[in-house]
Amino acid sequence: MRRQAIAAKVSLMTDKELRKLNRAELLQLLLEQSRQNDELHAQLQQANAQLSSRQILLDNAGSIAEASMQLNQVFSAAQQAADAYLENIRELSGRQEAVCAKREAESRSKCDQMLAETQQKCQALEEQTRVKCEAMTREAEKKSAAVWNEAKLRLDQLLEQQAGLRSLLKTVREASETR
Repeated sequence: MRRQAIAAKVSLMTDKELRKLNRAELLQLLLEQSRQNDELHAQLQQANAQLSSRQILLDNAGSIAEASMQLNQVFSAAQQAADAYLENIRELSGRQEAVCAKREAESRSKCDQMLAETQQKCQALEEQTRVKCEAMTREAEKKSAAVWNEAKLRLDQLLEQQAGLRSLLKTVREASETR
C-alpha cells in the first residue's frame, strides 16, 4: 500500500519537485520503481504463462478434437471389421447349415436304402426258413407215417398172435372143461 502511495507520488511529481529531493529520497524512489518494475515483470511473466497455458489448452483442444476424430475413425474401422466378421460368420453358418442339410439328406437316403436291403434280406430269410420248415414238416410227417405204419404192423401182428393165443386158450379151456 505504501509502495503504491509512493509510486503515485512519483508519477505526480514534476521535474522541479524531483530535483528538490535529496539523494536518499531519490534512491528510495528508484528502489521503489525497481520493485514496482520487478512486480510488473513478474505479473507479465505470469500473464505470459497463463497465455501460454491457454494456448496449450487451445492447442490441446485442437489435438483433442483431432484425437477425437482419429478415435472416431478407429471406432468406425472397428465397427466395419465387426460387421464384416459378423457377415462372415453368417455366411459360414449358412454354408455349414447347407452342408449339414446335405449330409442329413444323404444319411436319410442311406438309411432308407439300408432299411430296404434289410427288409429284402429278412424276406429272403423268412422264405428260406418257410421252405426249410415245410421240408422238415414233410420229413417229419414221412417219419411219423413210417413209425405209425411200423407200430400198426406190429400191433396187427400182436393182435394176430393174441388171436391165435385166444383161440389156443379157448381150445385149452374147452379141453379142460371137457375133461
